Amino acid sequence: MKKIAIILLSAFCLACGGAKKEQVEEPKAEAPSKTDHHSASITKVFEAHGGYDTWTSLKQLSYENGGSKTLVELQNRYTRIESESQTVGFDGENVWVNPPSEKADGQRMRYNLMFYFYAFPFVVGDPGVFYEDIEPIELQGKAYNAVKISYGNGVGDSPKDNYIILSDPKTNQMQWLMYTATFGGDESSDRFSLIKYEGWNELGGVLLPSSLQWYQYSDGVVGEPRGGARLFENIQVSTEYPAMSNFEMPEGAQVAKLPEEK
Repeated sequence: MKKIAIILLSAFCLACGGAKKEQVEEPKAEAPSKTDHHSASITKVFEAHGGYDTWTSLKQLSYENGGSKTLVELQNRYTRIESESQTVGFDGENVWVNPPSEKADGQRMRYNLMFYFYAFPFVVGDPGVFYEDIEPIELQGKAYNAVKISYGNGVGDSPKDNYIILSDPKTNQMQWLMYTATFGGDESSDRFSLIKYEGWNELGGVLLPSSLQWYQYSDGVVGEPRGGARLFENIQVSTEYPAMSNFEMPEGAQVAKLPEEK
C-alpha cells in the first residue's frame, strides 16, 4: 500500500513539474501624450488652424521678414536667421552670432522672438504650458473668446511671460494676441501689448499668418497701429528635416550669453 502511495505521489510531482507555467504579460505603460495637458478651449483654437497633430508632423518652417531669412527646425527649434549684416543661429545649445558683435548678447533673448509670435497659436501647445479660460474680451466693438497662457517655472527663457489668445467665437480662429514681456525677469507684468493677426494661409495643412500688426493698447482701448505691419513672405513648410549643417556654429562666431552668464 505504501509503495502504491509513493508511486502515485511521484507521478503527481512529475506531472506538476512538467506542466508549463502560464506567463502573464504585464500591460505596457503608454507614453504620455503631448496633448493631454491641452484644455478644451485651446484645442478648439488648434483645430481651427489645422490641428496640433498636423503642426507637430512638420519638420521645418522658413520665411522672409524685415530683410532677413529665417529657417527653423520645428521639432527642436534649431534656428538660423540670415540678414545682410550678420547670421544668428541656435544649434540646440548655444545661440551664436556671426560675425561677432558688441551687441551679440542681446540676441540670446531676441533671436526667436519673431518666430514665436509668428507661430501662434501652435507654439503654446508645448508641455509645461497652462491654460485658463477667462471672460471674453472686447476689442474694437467685438467680443472674443479668451484663453490665458502661462508657464511652469523653468520653462523657456522667460517663464513669467503671459499671453492671451483672442479667438472668433464663431470660427475659433485666432484674431488677436495680448502679451506681457519680462525679458527673462523674475516678476510678472500686468501691462499687455497687442498684436492683430491677418492674412491666414493654409500651408502643409495648417493656417499661418502673413501679417502681424502691433497696436497701441491701454486700459482696454485699442489705439493707433505701432509702426507698419510685419509682413511674412515666401513662407514654406515641410515634413522633411532641414540639413543640420544650417545650424552649426561656424568657426569665429560669437556665443551670445544671458545676463547671468556674463
